[in-house]
Amino acid sequence: MSWLKALWRTASKVLLEYAVLHPWKMGIILVAGSLLGTGGFYVYEVVRAVEQVAREDIDLEAAREALEPGPTTTVAIGLVERDLDAADYDLDPLDTIDWARTQAAARAESPNSFGEPIGDEVFEAYLLLGADRSEHLADAIILVLDPADRSDPIMVSLPRDLWAWNLCRQTFTRLNEGLAGCAERATSSELMALMVEDFTGVPIDHVARVNFGGFAALVDAMGGVTICVSYPSRDRQSELNLPNGGCRQVNGRTALAWVRSRNLEQLRGGEWVNVGGSDFHRQSHQQDVLFSLAARAASFSSPATLADRLSAVSKAVRLDSGWTLREAVVTGWKHRGIDKDSVKRFELETEHHRSPRGQAVLRPAASFTDLLDEVHPLS
Repeated sequence: MSWLKALWRTASKVLLEYAVLHPWKMGIILVAGSLLGTGGFYVYEVVRAVEQVAREDIDLEAAREALEPGPTTTVAIGLVERDLDAADYDLDPLDTIDWARTQAAARAESPNSFGEPIGDEVFEAYLLLGADRSEHLADAIILVLDPADRSDPIMVSLPRDLWAWNLCRQTFTRLNEGLAGCAERATSSELMALMVEDFTGVPIDHVARVNFGGFAALVDAMGGVTICVSYPSRDRQSELNLPNGGCRQVNGRTALAWVRSRNLEQLRGGEWVNVGGSDFHRQSHQQDVLFSLAARAASFSSPATLADRLSAVSKAVRLDSGWTLREAVVTGWKHRGIDKDSVKRFELETEHHRSPRGQAVLRPAASFTDLLDEVHPLS
């Protein structure tokens, strides 16, 4: 090892002499080396954070093929005569007679529950899902469409109580029930995506699921989000408490309570008034928080801040396996800082309806295809 010590002494002597004779050059070398070293470290941290995002295997084509009843399926009222067992489709006794319905009959019953097929080349479609505490029902369902013609992106929230065709049960159910999946035939994300495809007619390209357990940490890592209310507001069930009206910066816990609020009350004229009984209120809250997070993502003070934020994202989000590292980074960078004014948004037209089991649901009152055509002409 003596030769290493000799080499070190020689190198140190040369560097010392160079520093004495060329101090400004040595300064540049030290600064550049420090920046490159630090930059390299944070590049590594950024890549590592993105690679740590959980992935979920999704094959919508295979799932649809597995779920659609075969041509040999026959049904008699009160007696199911078919090649497939009801247990394979996770049906309950009240669902078995629904095998008598063809999808054509279902379309006749609720025509607006099915969208006209739209070519896969028209949009890059992203389905954003957030589960409730049980992880079995979808609490947030947001569809984002990026047009191939490079026009403004489109965002629409789908109500959790939307009356939608459920391929697993071969009947109509609430849309959020798709998160239960379908035994071995379709995962929860696959069934949700297929139900959204049938309702909208838009092929889903990518699915991202938000783990609300990590959502609060993500908001905190982003430095909080802005929430604006006209009056003091509360929701005892979601534990929301905004004691004053106006706009304020809130932490992750409050932001989570805000996007989950279903029983929002406001103090008006000295009395607490319920103002949040509609699914559309929650959808608006969820979208507003997304825009606030996007604005936060557009500005970071240092590479360390960027790495921290990406690390929080990796803990809160799960992507489908078809989303490559490059696609995820490019998509995130492309939409950083996006605001409401640069996104086309619309609401679904629905009517209150009672399901055969007496559930309160929202039946589509207008075709999704027609509503989409109003904000982005399809022909």
